[in-house]
Amino acid sequence: MLNTQNEVDGFRRWSVNNVSFNLPHTPYLIGLKHNLLHTFSQIPPPEDYDRARFNVTSRARNSNPNATVGDGVYRLEFGSTVDLILQNGNTMGEGEFDPKRDPKGYNLVDPIMKNTVPVHPYGWTALRFKADNPGVWMFHCHIESHFYMGMGVVFEEGIEMVGDLPAAIGGCGETKGLKLHGKP
Repeated sequence: MLNTQNEVDGFRRWSVNNVSFNLPHTPYLIGLKHNLLHTFSQIPPPEDYDRARFNVTSRARNSNPNATVGDGVYRLEFGSTVDLILQNGNTMGEGEFDPKRDPKGYNLVDPIMKNTVPVHPYGWTALRFKADNPGVWMFHCHIESHFYMGMGVVFEEGIEMVGDLPAAIGGCGETKGLKLHGKP
């Protein structure tokens, strides 16, 4: 996943794989549990970026004319192991992930466990996790303004295993008036 800053509709936006994240009006969890799939894009977000055309180590701050805004979801197979590479670009620093060379150096014996990791400018970080927590999960920059400017994605895993949702969570987007457990 490549993190960059781009011009989208005349505004500076952060993006991941050329998509600047935008929250939909209806919460993902309710949309997925109640089959309101029209409330967010069903087009999967890009799994990678165009490595041949994007020079991560270039110091040029050219806008990427292909950057878009989206709210699609990465749907993960429940129980699968997910390898995620976060590549920073278009800021400061050095280093580009090499998919042939760098995985050979992964620590698979006793890796550190963290919930926040730095991705240094022009650097990369490899993350591995098991998709074994049913639900919808935001994965985003810890700097709130970066998240609201588009630096985030959503993962869905095992949504069918999520129990009944409390009626009190209705009220956003198309959940207004939706009957949850027989209650309006």
